[in-house]
Order: sequence, then structure tokens, then C-alpha cells
Amino acid sequence: MKRPGGKVVILGGGMAGLAAAWRLSEPGWHDRFDSITVYQRGWRLGGKGASSRGENGRIEEHGLHIWLGSYENAFGLLRECYAELDRARTDPAAPIKKWDEALIPGDNLGLADELGSDWLMWLGTFTRNNGLPGEPDSTGREQTVIEFITRAIRLVRDFAESLRGAPPAGLTLSTSPDPPPPKGRAIDAIGYAVLTAMSSLADSQLSARAVSDALEHALDAVRDVLDYENRPDHKRSWLLLSLMTAVIRGILADNLVTDPRGFRAINDEDFNDWIARHGAHPDVHEFALVRGLYDLVFGYLDADPERPSFGAGLAVFLTGLVLFQYKGAIFWKMTAGMGDVIIAPVYQALRRRGVRFEFFHRLDALHLDENRLAVDAISFTRQVGLADGADHYEPLTTVRGLPVFPSEPLVDQLATPVMTPAGGWHCLESHWAERSDDEEPRRLQRGVDFDHVVLAVSVGMLPIVANELIEDRPEWREMTTHIRTVATQAFQIWMRPDEPTLGWHEPGVTISAYLRPFETWASMPQTLWAEDWPDDDRPGTVAYFCGTLSAPWPTTEAGSGYAQRHQHVVRRAAVDYIDRNLGPYFPGAVTADGFAWHLLSGVNGERGEPALATQHVSVNVDPSDRYVQSVPGTERYRLRPDESGYDNLILAGDWTDCGMNAGCIEAATMSGLEAANAILGRNRYHRIRGYYMP
Repeated sequence: MKRPGGKVVILGGGMAGLAAAWRLSEPGWHDRFDSITVYQRGWRLGGKGASSRGENGRIEEHGLHIWLGSYENAFGLLRECYAELDRARTDPAAPIKKWDEALIPGDNLGLADELGSDWLMWLGTFTRNNGLPGEPDSTGREQTVIEFITRAIRLVRDFAESLRGAPPAGLTLSTSPDPPPPKGRAIDAIGYAVLTAMSSLADSQLSARAVSDALEHALDAVRDVLDYENRPDHKRSWLLLSLMTAVIRGILADNLVTDPRGFRAINDEDFNDWIARHGAHPDVHEFALVRGLYDLVFGYLDADPERPSFGAGLAVFLTGLVLFQYKGAIFWKMTAGMGDVIIAPVYQALRRRGVRFEFFHRLDALHLDENRLAVDAISFTRQVGLADGADHYEPLTTVRGLPVFPSEPLVDQLATPVMTPAGGWHCLESHWAERSDDEEPRRLQRGVDFDHVVLAVSVGMLPIVANELIEDRPEWREMTTHIRTVATQAFQIWMRPDEPTLGWHEPGVTISAYLRPFETWASMPQTLWAEDWPDDDRPGTVAYFCGTLSAPWPTTEAGSGYAQRHQHVVRRAAVDYIDRNLGPYFPGAVTADGFAWHLLSGVNGERGEPALATQHVSVNVDPSDRYVQSVPGTERYRLRPDESGYDNLILAGDWTDCGMNAGCIEAATMSGLEAANAILGRNRYHRIRGYYMP
């Protein structure tokens, strides 16, 4: 790798590309580089985290975005960004000035349990702690594997304690290091055995087998006092105990405490298979908590619910982070769109630092030099031109004083005459966009326009834009062949009545493991203040739904017909889902004829598909929009950010081997920071917070 210097181009304005730009542009960057430029297709930044504002200022997301309280790197970057922006001074009209106004704690998680022909919503509240994610002095590495096991045992104990007096549909969980004293018949049975297991962890004279035996005795004791067949809450308790016992036993039996590979040692095995090998009850595979874990990472091959697929090591690793490493709250929910409170502030801060953004640049290809050692040229298509005299495109507008991305480009900044492209402006963000006569090719040359390249596009785009590299190097062929992606689908609906009026009394909850194809729902009323509805049609409820979508890729289907066909499929599925399956959430919106479509804001008297057309649907089949999966046995094919094999090319994205190899904002942030470290000649994990897979 060359020493820092020259010009840096970043291809892609998703979170990985923005994180790379963030670290590269830290104070003093002009002493290291001549320029840093981000190239982006269309008019929005954010990648799979992009959002924009549509009619009535409504927030239109790519899908459902919730941050975990363990996202140390993403929170760290965001907190630095808001501190640097100092909106209280520079933009006092902005209603969100601080990071903790952009994201607020969310304590409530729900899982759906099937009970005969009915569904029971199992609601859990995770107790908050005194920490805050992304603290300036935090390393995020305070927990050891031993501590993980200890916390897991305490979670088992906390769970059992909650049985006494807990209503069948609810549960309070705690991961506090100091759980409350035991109570109730179940605890009388479990107490001594669990305490013995916990004590044995600190006793080097006791074997892993002794710990496992103690846990097994605890499990048997609890099963004896539970009415497994007839009490749903008892069945859940047993399955959680069986699951956690299998995880703890597996960690010990597979020597993950001492294996230098850590959790990677079991990443070739599916999580369900691994816990079964370590004694989990067969019913655990259909346990709502396990299904929710797979839903969290869209862990189904080709979106087939009968083919769950999630690497065991990463599953255990992420479970430990989610349950035992969260700061403040287990979830943090955005108070407006992700594009509004995450992407737009990062863009504004980068612009102030002097980073340049080139919008409306579709990446076409990377070209190698004649020795095939470096990227020699980059081909783009400039999709639209800027107005005469314009130096750059400014992508933000405001809604209720908040800087946001609009749902269409700001045409007064574009060259005239400008016409809406066939298929609408969103075709500028699509791989299948029809080419226009107004488009023009643009080619960047090494040594003139760039010296370093950060490739921060999605892995689904690599066969399209990096074909020369794939043909040149076997590791690129293996990566693009083995790293799996899956399409996703989502919709948002706005209803005039508030949630209690509709029959739901747990605002802000997120529920997963429900009926497909939209198995996850989030209550998001905290965003409604940021929208701009007329008083006579103002919503009191907004609901986000998402799930996987069966849309094989690559495909031989020609042109935009592939996307259009799946859009029709998703819209029909969403209408059917709304008509049939919202009863457990909103009983007050259900009639004898199905969903009460007239309750929707902006519906204009329509029903069915015409009514849904007044809401927001996201069909994520574009190769850049597909979710990157963590399929067992595929991690070895991921390349690190510094492993492109070419002298001036660095990789960034949640598809790289970044140490948290799952599709999430934290992995994208980590990868982007590591990409910057590589260009700067630093250690891979320089100033990277938290734990990672070795």
C-alpha cells in the first residue's frame, strides 16, 4: 500500500463509504491528501440506510432501521458528528441538535408465539443501565468470554424469577450483574444448581463437564415444576432454559474460551444445528426467540423459512453483544428518518470538512492497469447535468426545520430543460434504469483524478462494476460466488387513530417471529412529530413492517421487468397481509370484511391496492439493495478491507471481513473505519471499539 497522499475517491455513499470519509477527513487531512471525493448514484446518500421525505413530509424508509445499544462504533461516529456540527450554534432552527435527540432508548421487544390457531404476543422489557453507547473513553471490550457465560446464567435465573406473578403475555428481563433475590417454586428448584454452576466458573479445579452437569441438573429441576404442555409462559421458560444451557454447554465443550479462533471456530455450522448438537430440546428450533434471531439477520436461504441459515459463531457472538453489552437500552430508535438524523448530519459535517460529493454518478466499471496490479481508471455515467454555474449539487431540503433528503431531486439545481425520466426519478437509483440521451460518460484516470480508491458499493454490485477484478483474481470469484444476499420487502402505513384506540397498548415495541412475509413489525409513533400532515388527516399511528423476499439473484430475466414483477408481487402480498393479519396488533382496525382501509391517512376513499398506493412500499431487489447474509461456511470467502489484492484499492462494506460479519450499520461503520486505517497505514483495528471476531 502506498503511503498516504494524493487524491482519494470513495465509490458509494452508504454508511461504509461515509465512515471511511469520516476518518480520512479528520483534522489535518489536507496535510495528507489533496482531495477526498465521494461518488454517488442518484441524489441520496445512505445506501440501504437511505430515507427520504414524500407527500406530507412523510418519512419513507428503505426498511426498518433500529440501532442496538451495543453499536459502539456507529454511536461513536454519530456522537462525534453531532458535537462537531454544533447545531445549537450553527442551525438553531433545527429541532434535533444532539445525538440523544436523534435516537432515544427503546426497551420493549416482542416475539410472536403460535398457540393453536391464535397468536400470542410475548412482550419483554429489558432493564436499562447507566451506560451510554459510544462514550469517548470506552473501548467496548470490558466483557470476557467467562463474563459472557456468567451473564448467560444470570439471564436464565432472571427469566425463571420472572415467572412468579408475571402475566402470561408479558415478561421483564434483566441482565444486571446483580440480579434480585430468588422467589417462587421454580426458583426453589433452580437456585442451588444455578449458583453451583456460577461458582464453578471461577473454580479452575472444576471441569467444563462439571459446569455442564450443574446446568443440566438445573434444567431438569425446572422442567419438573413447569406445566410445559398447557402453559405457554411455562413452555417459553423451558425453551429459553434449554437454549441457554445448550449455548453455555457448547461454549465449554467446544473450547471456545481458549480456542484462538474464538467463535469463528464454529462458524461453519448453522446455529440451530450447533445447539442441537449440544443438547437443545428439539422444540427450541421453533422457539420464538430463535426465530426472532434468524429474522434479525434475514437468515433464510432464498427467503425460504424452511431453510434457516446463520453461522453459529456469529449467532452466539451477536447474541452476547445484544443481551449483555448494550449501553443504556437494548434498542435505540430514531426520532425521524434514518436519512434525516444519521445520514444528513454526517453529510453536512463532511461537507464542512471539505469532502466533495459528486451526485448523479452511476459507477459502470473499474479498470486495471496493464500489469494488473492497480486500478488504473474508473468509468461512470453522469446521469444528469447541473445548472449552469453550479459547482455542486446540494441534496438537502427541510421539513419542519430538519435537514432531510427529498423523495425526488431538487430540479432547480439541474440543467434545464430537465424532464422526469421514464419510470420516475427513482430509476436513477436503479441498476435497471433506462439509459437517457442526456447521460454522458465520465472516466477518471489514476495519477490525474485519483490515487486511492475505496470501493464501498454493495457486494451485489461487484459482478456488474468489478468484472475485470473478478476475472483476474480467484479470491474475488470465490467471494462473489459464495457470499449470499437476499432481497427484502417493507411497507409503512399511517392511521389516524392512535394505538390505544386501535387496541394496542405498548407503544414503541418491536415484534418479530410473526407471520410471513412481513414477520417483523415496529411501532414508530416517535417519528410522527417530524412529518407535516394537514390537521384533518394527521396520523396517530405509524407502523413499519418488513421481511425477506424470494427474488433469486443473479437472474436471466431481462431489463426492468424483474423489478416490476417483484413490485407487483410485494404489493399484492402487502394488501393480503394487511387484510388478514393485523388483528393481533390493531384489533380496532379489523372488520368483518378485513382491514378498515378508511382509517389510513391520505387514503382518499380507496381500498386494497389503490389504498396501499397512498402509503409507502419498498421492494429491495436491486443488487445494491439486497441484504448481505451470514451463511455458515462462507466467512472464509470474505476479504478484509485491506485484502483487495491491488495496490491502490481498499474495500468497505458489511460484506467484508470486518470483525462483525453481519448485515448491520455497525459492520458497515467498522469496515469503513478499517478501510481508512488501511489507507493511512494504521493497524486494522486502530480506534475500532468493541469486540470482533478474530
